[in-house]
Amino acid sequence: MKPVALISMPTLGPQYPSFQLGLLKPTLERAGVPAESFSLFLDFAARIGWELDYQLSMVDPSMAGEWIWSKAAFGDFADDAAYLRLFQSPLRRVLEAGKLKPAGLKKLKNQVAPEFLDAAVAQTDWSRFSMVGFTVVFQQLLASIAFARKLKERWPKLPVVFGGATFEDDIAEQVMLHCPWVDAVHCGDADETLPELARRVADGASLEGLKGVMYRRADGSLGYAGRAPNLVDLDQTPVPDYDDYYRLAQRLDYDSWDDARVVMLPIETARGCWYGMKNHCTFCGLNRSGMEFRHKSPKQVLQMLKVLSRRYGSLHFNAIDNILAPEYVDELFGRLADEHADFKLHYEIRPNLSRQTLKKMHAGGLLSVQPGVESFSTHVLTLMKKFTTGVRNLELLKWTTYYGIQNLYNILYGFHGETVADYDEQSALIRRIPHVQPPWAIAQARPDRGSPMFEQPEQHGIDTLTPAACYPFLFPKQFDLRRVSYYFDDTRSGVPEPGAYEEIIGLVHQWKKRWDSPSRARLEYVKGYDTVSITDQRNGAPRVFRFDDRAARLYEALADARRREDLLKEFDGDDRWLDGMLAQLDQDRLVVHLDGKWLGLALPRNQLH
Repeated sequence: MKPVALISMPTLGPQYPSFQLGLLKPTLERAGVPAESFSLFLDFAARIGWELDYQLSMVDPSMAGEWIWSKAAFGDFADDAAYLRLFQSPLRRVLEAGKLKPAGLKKLKNQVAPEFLDAAVAQTDWSRFSMVGFTVVFQQLLASIAFARKLKERWPKLPVVFGGATFEDDIAEQVMLHCPWVDAVHCGDADETLPELARRVADGASLEGLKGVMYRRADGSLGYAGRAPNLVDLDQTPVPDYDDYYRLAQRLDYDSWDDARVVMLPIETARGCWYGMKNHCTFCGLNRSGMEFRHKSPKQVLQMLKVLSRRYGSLHFNAIDNILAPEYVDELFGRLADEHADFKLHYEIRPNLSRQTLKKMHAGGLLSVQPGVESFSTHVLTLMKKFTTGVRNLELLKWTTYYGIQNLYNILYGFHGETVADYDEQSALIRRIPHVQPPWAIAQARPDRGSPMFEQPEQHGIDTLTPAACYPFLFPKQFDLRRVSYYFDDTRSGVPEPGAYEEIIGLVHQWKKRWDSPSRARLEYVKGYDTVSITDQRNGAPRVFRFDDRAARLYEALADARRREDLLKEFDGDDRWLDGMLAQLDQDRLVVHLDGKWLGLALPRNQLH
């Protein structure tokens, strides 16, 4: 049979190969269906400039990575000047990256993007394929719609199919209703159904009854047998194939870019979320129909890392999982540590990993984490259904900083039932911890499509929900924006007035700025045989503190959060001495008292602690 073309469109960051292409190509080939993959997002990045493309790929309220394709997808239907005015602030970093003025961004949308599509149509004989499949994740929908339209104009009978994490029934339906050049949309796991879909399309057979496929019948009505079932045994999935990406990156000379980021190979070791199966975080819109947690065996993950590192010479891997499988702590990272492997891995984690666990995982190559921190207030975390504590989050932050593990966390606010005191307390805490990693961002929690805040707004104080302000600039009026939008604006009750957040927002911005400066704050200690000496360079001139004998033992005991009653047992029930020492440490801002526990803030200077 003719091969299937698999396409990943802009706008994606150039340092990440498309995992979807990497997985689907060998999945089809193993089933006897020939396939070729096309990383067109990389072609586009080279055309407009690597840094400009990278900034466009960063999702923000403007959705600029989608907007630049809106004319090519649907023609002129919205006011460019109004868009540029409305999103002047978030677009600033994009303009700076491309050394553009607003007129340059309009040119990118109205001229450069359409010209790129014309070139992409011309550079390949697409008629030699039995089907063209577009894999669509964040900010790839409009570019995919636009290119599909171009292909259909040139080859009207060429079958075009969309799929990917973007699609559930609602968004798929809007694409099928208003984009007649798209023949079908696949919803759900494609591992088992995509080969059958490809065969039926190649044979001109009916798609009736094929799970996961929404298609257009001869009479124009939509057929759909429901979402494809979740793949249960992830050990069945093949090792990803990134040959196309590497050949193209070499041809486009990506490595010659002065600011080229290390290519992190995407790997998938799990799907779904074991925590979300029990407690769905109120703001999380991921896993809309696939929360069931499934993971590869550690043996299979190790084999995948071996194959990919040998094939591509890369030691950096980005796990796209929503959450770390608990078994991987010992059976994956422990094994990598035993082998003294130099792999560097990124994972999303729960914030309940202990210092000892982080030490083991760091030794096994844990480079960065995206944890569910979100707040240092236990009350706010409870409102989010996080069921962790502020002090536990702070411990994670302390020890990831110590071990040099990049911590890509956020602070969120705006949850029904929170109070001004929740943020006053966090502000006071932040003033004590400028020496540990700041958050990636601080922002109001969003009611993303699929999240509990979206699905049950009345339970979360959401009074009104409207598609985010960018969407009228992305889709013409025939689309039902309430069904095609992923992000939403809202009004909510049961939260403090906006001014209540100004202090913590300002403190976070100062924290981030100082962290990236030569004058980064430090608070660390060195230990003699029975002494602890602390150097405090958080504010102003350095201060030095020295503790001897049991005072030194106390500070070391506070490396992890401890309750007073437990400390009292350890220090012979001498409550007068203990309370005096804790009060002095608190006055000197060397500890925090949070959630009924005491935690020392200084980091050991000894990297083998």
